[in-house]
Amino acid sequence: MSLKPQEMKEHTKGIFHLALTPFDENGELDLPALKESIRMVTEHPLLKGEDIVFLALGTTGEFYAMSEAENKKVVDTVTQEVNGRFPVMIGSGRAGTRNTVEFSKYAQEAGADGLLIVPPYYTMPTTDGVIRHFETVAEAVDIGITIYNNPAASKLWLPAPVIRRLSKVDNIIGLKENTNNPMAFLTMMQTIDEKDMAIFAGLGHFMYQFMCFHGCNGFVTEMLNYAPHLAVDLYHAGKDRDVEKVRRTADQMNLFWNWVFCLAAKHSAIPSAVHPGNQLPNDMPYYQAANKAAARLCGMPSGIARGPMENIPEEETAELRRILKEMGCQVVA
Repeated sequence: MSLKPQEMKEHTKGIFHLALTPFDENGELDLPALKESIRMVTEHPLLKGEDIVFLALGTTGEFYAMSEAENKKVVDTVTQEVNGRFPVMIGSGRAGTRNTVEFSKYAQEAGADGLLIVPPYYTMPTTDGVIRHFETVAEAVDIGITIYNNPAASKLWLPAPVIRRLSKVDNIIGLKENTNNPMAFLTMMQTIDEKDMAIFAGLGHFMYQFMCFHGCNGFVTEMLNYAPHLAVDLYHAGKDRDVEKVRRTADQMNLFWNWVFCLAAKHSAIPSAVHPGNQLPNDMPYYQAANKAAARLCGMPSGIARGPMENIPEEETAELRRILKEMGCQVVA
């Protein structure tokens, strides 16, 4: 049975596990691999008793590269495999309101505890249009909704007054905040009543290392797939306000991410339009594939990324293996 919205709000904290969606060597959805990868995380001894939320079909889960039928299979598989051991949040945001309502209803019926909904993308609705979008979805479902405030995906960043207004809707209970501006993040936390909405860092450890000292509820991470010790250490260091441990752990995580950014700069010359003043190459073309490669080297069946995203060139794997060992990961391949 799904958690009620207020129950989900109380669980909206800690480490938000970004589940990978495995595709086999032919690019087909690999459900047995998905089941095994979910099982490996749910049964990991290091995570017993921890504040964990499973988050499937967000950007990391490559929902955009799958048919709705495939997305539904992922929902069914994840909810069945987690089986109530941890809360499950499903990314159900679509470009249109009706499509978002339809998939959100499916996720609820499949047993999801919460929904992660990005603002409408591709189009640029008005403030009232965005608010109406979320209110319409909230009226259609009975489980808790988390707003995915991600300008990289939607071209919109919903400011604090808009989020505050939406936070008063009964079953809109969370905010996955993806701004990379610490002051904007802090303003959001100061504006939103914590009784209405739980806020966590959508840019993972990059923002949690700053915002944990201001009461941020937690952070998303891919590292439960290959470096759970670092994710757990960072969360507890942040809760304990241990400045030195937060910095030390985040630096360990950055060994992986610095490699990903360098890899992107080496192989891509297309600039990002998210920050128009910055004409540096886009740093994310290997995002999904890098995490899948890391998980695979640590024994998790993670498969490959679907197009148009790139997979890791074979000649880069040796360096990734070295970095994972330096991070203290259990490399098996």
